[in-house]
Amino acid sequence: MNCCLGVRFGVRAAKTFLWVMLCAQAFAQGQDAKSLLQREGGSFQRLFYGDYRSPAIRAFEAGGAAGLESLIADGRLMVTEADAVRLALENNVDINVERYGPYFALWETVRGRAVLNPALQFNAGLDRQKTPTSSALQGGDTLLSLNTVYDFTFSKPFEPGLDLELTFQTRRSRSNSFFSSLNPSLVSVAGISVTQHLLKDLGRISRGRVLRIARNNYDMSREAFALQVMQLVSDVLNTYWDLLFIDEDIKEKEASRELARIVLEQNRIQAQVGTMSSLDVIQAEAEVAAREQQVVVARHSRLIAQDQLKRLISSQADPGAIPAAIVPVTRPLPPPPPRSSLEEAIRRATEIRPEVRQALLDLDNRKIHVDYTRNQLKPTLDLVAAYSQNGLGGNQILRDYSQGIINAPVVGVVPGGFWDALDSLFSRKYLGFQIGFNFRVPIGNDAARADNAQAQIDHRQAQERLRALRQKIALEVRQAYNRLELDKASVAASEVTVRYMQQRLEGEQEKFSLGAGTTRSIIEAQRDLQAAVRSRLQAQIDLIRSRIALDRAAGDILAAHGIELQDVLRPGG
Repeated sequence: MNCCLGVRFGVRAAKTFLWVMLCAQAFAQGQDAKSLLQREGGSFQRLFYGDYRSPAIRAFEAGGAAGLESLIADGRLMVTEADAVRLALENNVDINVERYGPYFALWETVRGRAVLNPALQFNAGLDRQKTPTSSALQGGDTLLSLNTVYDFTFSKPFEPGLDLELTFQTRRSRSNSFFSSLNPSLVSVAGISVTQHLLKDLGRISRGRVLRIARNNYDMSREAFALQVMQLVSDVLNTYWDLLFIDEDIKEKEASRELARIVLEQNRIQAQVGTMSSLDVIQAEAEVAAREQQVVVARHSRLIAQDQLKRLISSQADPGAIPAAIVPVTRPLPPPPPRSSLEEAIRRATEIRPEVRQALLDLDNRKIHVDYTRNQLKPTLDLVAAYSQNGLGGNQILRDYSQGIINAPVVGVVPGGFWDALDSLFSRKYLGFQIGFNFRVPIGNDAARADNAQAQIDHRQAQERLRALRQKIALEVRQAYNRLELDKASVAASEVTVRYMQQRLEGEQEKFSLGAGTTRSIIEAQRDLQAAVRSRLQAQIDLIRSRIALDRAAGDILAAHGIELQDVLRPGG
C-alpha cells in the first residue's frame, strides 16, 4: 500500500510540475507579437515536435497588376491622387523590401526570450566491468559489476536572477560479490537545487535586458518602416503633381503654338497683298518653330515623369512597359489650411515624428545598458540551497553467515525492485539538505568600471542627439510654414499677372488688326502671357507641394491621407 501511494504521489507531482511549466512557458511566448509569430499546435506538440523544425516564414507579396489594370480604359490609366498613393502602398517594390525589417526584428524578440528558456536533459548509460580482486573482502576471485544509470534533469532560469534545477536519478547495480545484500540494487535520488544571485545579476536587468532591448529594436524598426512609408507617400504625391503640371504646361504650350500659327498665317496674307514685309513672316515662322520645340521638350519631360510614377506605383520588372499613359485627374485646388498653429505643430512634430520615436527608443536601450553595467560592478554573491530525497530497492539476498562470512550460502530471496525504491524515495525517511554562499570579488574591477563609464557616455551622447534632432525638426516645420505662406502669396500675385497679360495681349491684337501694331509686339505679348500662365500653374503646384512638405515635416502625412501604418505593414490582413 505504501509503495502504491508513493508511486502515485510521485507521478502526480511530476505531471503537475510539467504541466505548470509548459503552460507558463506557452503563456510567456504567446505575449510577443501574436499576429506574426504564429506557433503551431498546443504546448505538448510544440515541446516534442513543433519547436524543433524550421518555422514558417510569411512572404510579403506585392499587390500585382490587378489594381492597375482596373483603372485602365482606352489605353489611359486614369489616376486620382488617392489612387496613386494606394497603388504605391500596394505595389511598390522598395516598400515591400522594407516590410521585412520589422518582421526580422520581431524574431529578435524570440531570441531575447531564449535566455529564460527551460531545458530538459535525459542521460542513460550502461557500465559493465569485470576485474580481478586483490582481497577476499571484495566478495570473490573475480568481480563482475553491471551498472545502469538513468538521469533526468530539468533546469529553468528566472528573470530576477534565480536558477532552479530538478533532478531525478536511478542507478541499477548488479554484482557477483557475495557481500551484496541487495542484488540487483536500485538507488533513486530526487532533488531540487536553487541558486539565487544576491548582488551581481540580481533583478531583471541582467536576464531581462536582452528581451527589453529586442522589443525596443522591434519598435525602432517599425518607426523606420513608418519613415520609409512617409517618404514614399511624399515622393508619390510630388511626382503625381509634377506629372499634372507637365500635362497642363503642354496644353498651354500647344495653345501658344496655335496662336503663333495664327499670327504666321495673318502675316503671310498681309505679305502677299504687300502690306507687310517678308521679315515679319520670317520672324513669325521662327516663333512657331521655337514654340514647337517647347512642346516637344515638354512631351519628353512628361515621359520621364510618367515612367517615374509608374515605377512608384507598380511592381512590374519594367514599369515603363505598362500599356497605358497615366492621366492625372485630380485638379490642383488650393489645399486646406494647416490643422494647428505653428507652435502646436512644432510641439507635436517633436513628439510623433518617427525619427524622434526612434531616438527615444535608442535612448532607452542605452539607459538599459547603463543599468546593466552598473549591476556588473558588484561582486558575486550567490545563495545556494538544495534538498534531496533518497530511496533504495532491489532483491534482498538472505545468507547464512553461521559458518562464516566468506561465500556464505543463500538461504532466501525477498523480491524487490524499482517500485520499492520509489516507495522508499517518497517515504521522506531519507532526506538531505544543503545551504551555502558563494562569494567572489574582482580586485581592481577595471573592465566593469570601463564598461559602465562608456555606457554613461553613450547615453549622454544619445541625449544630445535627441536634442539636436528636435532642433532640426522644429526648423523644418517652421520653414514649411513659411514656405506655405510664401506660395499662397505667389498664387495670388500670379493671378493678377495673368489677368494683366491677358488684357495686354487683347490690346496688342486689337492694335494689330487696325494696322497699328507689329508682329513683334504680338509675339512678345503671347510669350509674356504664356510665361504668366505657366508661373501661375507652377505657383499652384508649389502651394500643393508646400502643403505636402508641411504634412511631412509635422509627421501628419499618413493621417492626412487616411493611412494606417499597420495596414501597410501587413497588406492583405
